[in-house]
Amino acid sequence: MGRPKKFFSGSGTQSTVKKISALPDSFDVNTGTDLFWDALLKRFSKIARVYGFSRVETPAVEDARLFKAFYGQNSAKYDSLVVLPWHGLLEAALRPTQLPGILRNFSHQKFEDAPSLHKWHYGGFTYKKDFAGKPFLDYELGCEILGQFNHLNEAQVIAAAWEFFSGFELEGLILEINNLGSQECQERYAGVLVDALLPKKYDLCDNCNELLTYRPLGVFACENLDCQAAAAESPTILDFLDQDSHKDFTNVLEALDEMNIIYQLNPFYVGKQSSEKTTFSVKYKFGEKMVSLVEGGYHQSSGYGSFNKNFAAFGFFGSLMLLKKILKDGPLVVERQILSEVCLVPLGELAAKRSLRLFRDLTAHKILVYDHFGLSGVKNQLKVALDNKVPIALIMGQKEAMDEMVILRDVKSGMQEIISYDKIVEEVKKRLGK
Repeated sequence: MGRPKKFFSGSGTQSTVKKISALPDSFDVNTGTDLFWDALLKRFSKIARVYGFSRVETPAVEDARLFKAFYGQNSAKYDSLVVLPWHGLLEAALRPTQLPGILRNFSHQKFEDAPSLHKWHYGGFTYKKDFAGKPFLDYELGCEILGQFNHLNEAQVIAAAWEFFSGFELEGLILEINNLGSQECQERYAGVLVDALLPKKYDLCDNCNELLTYRPLGVFACENLDCQAAAAESPTILDFLDQDSHKDFTNVLEALDEMNIIYQLNPFYVGKQSSEKTTFSVKYKFGEKMVSLVEGGYHQSSGYGSFNKNFAAFGFFGSLMLLKKILKDGPLVVERQILSEVCLVPLGELAAKRSLRLFRDLTAHKILVYDHFGLSGVKNQLKVALDNKVPIALIMGQKEAMDEMVILRDVKSGMQEIISYDKIVEEVKKRLGK
């Protein structure tokens, strides 16, 4: 018998398999071991369903031109994209946010041609670059209404965002709201704002001076203290709203009042670049810094700029990574939820095979079953049931399997009794109150 062959890498040296770790600053989501992720995703999904939002998924990679159209004149945003070749013809970009893909999906399906209300919620990874050009991962979730809607629908979107974030018992949580009016309102206001800020241009940072050329409202979002001081005495956009914008904003605020949602009117909150009309943010003081947990509002022009189609959209998005980071040091205590109602404990090969039939019979009656057919012993399997807070264990050894019997055990008390197989499902349902 000859010696085993050696395999070599292309460089001519012996190939060795090394442990490959996740990329720096990236992360995995495992809801089975990370109780925070599990709790946050389930809570968001539940609230979204309560408010009538259906799940939508868009690709993590999109045609780079989509984002160029979405960001418009904001070249810095476009330059920060993580771009890669796609089929040798197009440039693709890893999504830095999900809204452009959501709008593309809506436009592609031609939903705007049939006037109706569409309510979507989403969640998934996004890929961004920081100010130093270093890429990093985030996990973004949000809700969006598209098509034909009114101020009451908008108020419900705000309520969904507020209900999700206010449920975490974070002290000092604030809902800020403003109205930016239509694009025409913003254009009129921009001229006045530029006239007010140009004499102070040496007090503004380079980024704010650049903003004066294409989106003066963005100056109010700058975190530079000198810029904030220079902009503080500027007139507010609320004085430049047209009649329709003013009426719509009043209706939204009245709807929030009806739902007893407390808000703060902030005439200097301007949202993202594509924001129009009602815009809002849920803010929280994290350490020494006030951060936005969620931002949202009306953004009709983003659809027009990207697809040359004029359709309305209203929604919000937030970072689940940021929320998780805050909650790790907060008051929220997450406990493992009961995912199963019955734990099967087969002892031996024959019992394991018979337990497969028992599994099918139980699940056919909508009973949640934890099964483990690894034959690891009754002690270990009962410990798994106790750790997972499963109330009932069904034990079956070789004798029980041959006699068509099952041992029903109350996991918490340890009390158990032998029940015939033909009666076990009804007995379990009785114990569970089903």
